[in-house]
Amino acid sequence: MTPTFEASAPARIDLAGGTLDLWPLHVLHPGSVTVNVAIDLRARCRVRRREGGFRVSVPDLGYERTVGRSGDLLADPRGALAGALLEALEITEPRDIELSSDVPYGSGLGGSSALTVAMAAALAASVGRDFGGTGEVEFVRDVETRVLGKPAGVQDYYPPLGGGIHAIRFTPGRAVASRHDADPGAWLRHLSLFDTGAAHSSGMNNWEIFRARLEGDRGVALRLEDVALAAREMAEAAEAEDFPAMGTALHREWTARRRLAPVVSSPAIEAAIDAAVSAGAWGGKACGAGGGGCVVILSAPEKTPAVREALTCLPGGGRLLLVAVENPGLAVSGG
Repeated sequence: MTPTFEASAPARIDLAGGTLDLWPLHVLHPGSVTVNVAIDLRARCRVRRREGGFRVSVPDLGYERTVGRSGDLLADPRGALAGALLEALEITEPRDIELSSDVPYGSGLGGSSALTVAMAAALAASVGRDFGGTGEVEFVRDVETRVLGKPAGVQDYYPPLGGGIHAIRFTPGRAVASRHDADPGAWLRHLSLFDTGAAHSSGMNNWEIFRARLEGDRGVALRLEDVALAAREMAEAAEAEDFPAMGTALHREWTARRRLAPVVSSPAIEAAIDAAVSAGAWGGKACGAGGGGCVVILSAPEKTPAVREALTCLPGGGRLLLVAVENPGLAVSGG
């Protein structure tokens, strides 16, 4: 029987400090930190050896592609990530790669990064290589950057690899990630996640901010400094699981972030946050680079039912996503 190797990795909700994980933005803003938490929406990959070329399939999307060489996948946007990983891992023998994900497309929840981690781990296992831990962050970042064609930050890889809550602090020459387990019950009572139904483009949104900052836009520099300050407050609050303080930091982060560029917010995002705050939430922000996707809300437990009710009553194509924080990270099996 042909051995099968499987891997899964969780997506994340970014709580504060996103965009500053892009080099050299954190160099220009000393003391930068990015805070996020893993959730139970997972990306999955199954790999088998096969004869007759490389096959990539995504059954949920009806996608399938078979090529003679791994490099032939790079020209196909839906197969490029697999092709780049095969080349980076120097896998030359044919493979059958099957992908699936719980993460809504364009949600801002780091689904592509979770998929990159899961696929890299399954492919590595198929050649007998151990894969996991924060030592792999630079590897998956560089592979995804090649596919995106734009700079990729590092925050999205820590939750898929390690689960739990991460505060990633940037110092000259390195990123230091502090991880701890979350209390799933406490987070369930405080956290609400609303999908606006409009996909976002993290690469394009972050690129606009990145370029403006490097070109010396003073307004963007000031707003990024405000984001960095709110993120430091979030890191301290998250490590203590002080939810009222996290709610305050979330509100401050979004107040600064939404002014970074016109593409960051949208009428659907503003409507969701306004409805939640009117129902008693401490605050909310768009996930990822904004412009669409999901909105994360924090509220006191006694207010959370009313907040969720207000979100479900919003007009349009949005929906409430019931998620739980996830302490386990990357899981690999098979052989």
